[in-house]
Amino acid sequence: MTYHHGVGDATLELLDVLDEYGNPTDVVKPRGEVHRDGDWHRAIHIWIVREERLVLLQRRALTKGLEPGKLDVSVGGHVRAGEHFLEAIREAEEELGLVLRPGQLAYLGTAAAVRRYDDGPSPIVDREHQDVYVVLEDRALHDYQLQIDEVDTLYEVPLGAAIRLFRNGEYVAAAGYDSMRRPSNALLIEADLPARGRETLAQALERVAAYVNGEEASDIAERPFLTPGGDPGN
Repeated sequence: MTYHHGVGDATLELLDVLDEYGNPTDVVKPRGEVHRDGDWHRAIHIWIVREERLVLLQRRALTKGLEPGKLDVSVGGHVRAGEHFLEAIREAEEELGLVLRPGQLAYLGTAAAVRRYDDGPSPIVDREHQDVYVVLEDRALHDYQLQIDEVDTLYEVPLGAAIRLFRNGEYVAAAGYDSMRRPSNALLIEADLPARGRETLAQALERVAAYVNGEEASDIAERPFLTPGGDPGN
């Protein structure tokens, strides 16, 4: 669920169109057209893990066009046309006020995710190559500065409980702070999960757990993500 805000109409944000394997096609299109046409494009997902193995989950702003108010990766956003990794990690600062250095992030692989939304005014097919990263960051939860039009609330959840929530819908109590920097603790339940993409997020969390448990990031990244049907993704 990586739908980046922009200046003015976000649907005009330019994205590089990729092929199904993640290779550039040299075609650049506005985000709205990419989603309308179901073109492959690139996104970045960053999972933030605090001390004591607490992973941060964001609740998407209630004004978002897709999956409003649903739980999501700590930081996520589109990689804009012509943008490189150093520029793409700006998402952490834009959404949470967190400035990251490239050396802080560990790459855990790329998921080929397809999500279809047929319940809106016009159908959307969101095909993303999601580059998944993890960062260890011990900043206190109340020190993050949430961008109000992107993130409603930021929660911290034990990593194992987060996996069970996304895998099995098992509820978990979570400490939280909202975009007005007010305490917003909650009982997170299955209804808080996104309607699309839940399986891919669960797999990403399992990779984060493997990394925190001492497995080498390079070994984790070599394993393919599985599609919801159980087959390796592209």
